[in-house]
Amino acid sequence: MQDPMTEKTLASRRIFEGRALTIDILDIELPTGRTSTREVLRHRGAVCILAQRPDGKFVLVRQYRKAVERTLLECVAGCMEAGEAPESAALRETREETGYAVDQLVAIGHSLPAPGYCDEVHYHFYARLKPLAGELQLDTDENLYPVFLSAEELDTAIEEGSIDDGKTIILWDCYKRAVKRGEI
Repeated sequence: MQDPMTEKTLASRRIFEGRALTIDILDIELPTGRTSTREVLRHRGAVCILAQRPDGKFVLVRQYRKAVERTLLECVAGCMEAGEAPESAALRETREETGYAVDQLVAIGHSLPAPGYCDEVHYHFYARLKPLAGELQLDTDENLYPVFLSAEELDTAIEEGSIDDGKTIILWDCYKRAVKRGEI
């Protein structure tokens, strides 16, 4: 049965195609029969990883975000490559941004960061890390470094607003729920 709120796409035109995203303008018909337009940012999806070292500390990254003109403290995260499975992307991003290999990877949820204008999906993972870290393997355009926090420090940083990145806050909540369910 079709959702009675579905908006029918009448036409679509791409107005921008970049390295990481595209933008489409959609002409749509509402269930009432009226027509309108939607601007949709298309994104191939991303993974968000809560990485934990054997000593219990969580590995986050500090990086400058040009869109908001400031440095943020965030979970390990990155875009999926075309055709890449979320699990493979999570393993790759963890190794690149932390230097650690993953001992155990657990899928703990997903979220839609901005469904009002974007089709991006964030796949959330918990990663228990192996003991020894190697070198970071950053992409040529990445500017970040790892930061190590206890669970209490992470809670405090979110509570005080020094972590205000949405994906990190959602990931931390997914982690706590997975722990409560006994999945981690």
